[in-house]
Amino acid sequence: MDDFDRLADDMDGAGDKLGRDVHGLVRSSTLRTEQIGKAGAPVLTGLLRSSITSDFDGGPGADVISGETGPNTSYDIFVHAGTSRQAPNPFMDRAADVVEPLFYAAAAQLGGQVLDG
Repeated sequence: MDDFDRLADDMDGAGDKLGRDVHGLVRSSTLRTEQIGKAGAPVLTGLLRSSITSDFDGGPGADVISGETGPNTSYDIFVHAGTSRQAPNPFMDRAADVVEPLFYAAAAQLGGQVLDG
């Protein structure tokens, strides 16, 4: 095996590790947003809070990895955005505001690790 083949093998391994790391970051950030959203959701019957779930697409080897979290009731948008009679309570926005900078910092760190070798 020559140097070029070893470099190619190292790059394949780094890509696999990065895929696993990014998958873990997306998953943990999405679940953390769900957790904070549930904690910040107003509770009358508990339906709104219990309706907050997360879904994921892709995996460590996928070209695209995504996570989505949020409530799933017929009235959640009215709680979140408000109405003419009720002020908005953007509980999911607040959750995202907490997690988003942590996600970007961790993603930058992963990118730095790849560049540093």
